[in-house]
Amino acid sequence: MNTQFLEFWGQFLINVAQGQKQLDEMSTWMKRGYADADDLAALFRRCYGLNAPNTGSAQDPQAWQKAVDEFQKTFTQFAAQWGWVPQVAHQETLDKCAALEKQVAEQQATIRQLRDLLAQKGLGYSELLQHMQGSLKDQSDQFQALMETVRSAFSDKP
Repeated sequence: MNTQFLEFWGQFLINVAQGQKQLDEMSTWMKRGYADADDLAALFRRCYGLNAPNTGSAQDPQAWQKAVDEFQKTFTQFAAQWGWVPQVAHQETLDKCAALEKQVAEQQATIRQLRDLLAQKGLGYSELLQHMQGSLKDQSDQFQALMETVRSAFSDKP
């Protein structure tokens, strides 16, 4: 982990101990793109050794963006160590879950329709099972007859 991130995070956690309000401010600050001139942005600039983002220097926006990118990368790694999931990933998972639930519901409806169709045609489970058992018995009888024929063809009897 980079030292600027740890310094920022350490200072932030100390400040959070003084009030829950700052946690809400950090969330809003991150959603707004780290831009405003509030206390968090000042803390961020100080920890990352940056000037104010809009001083007119051509290098300042690049340095600011580089620091923001570094912060986001390190924050993601840090969050993963704590088991936190980004909101985007959480929403993607919720969307996948909803799509799968919809697919399951559609498949259950199809299965129900097919079962009803089988029942209407007299091909319910028990009838289907009896049909399969009958087919297996017929095949077994035919195989036994074939084996008897082969045995008699190769037997020693004239």
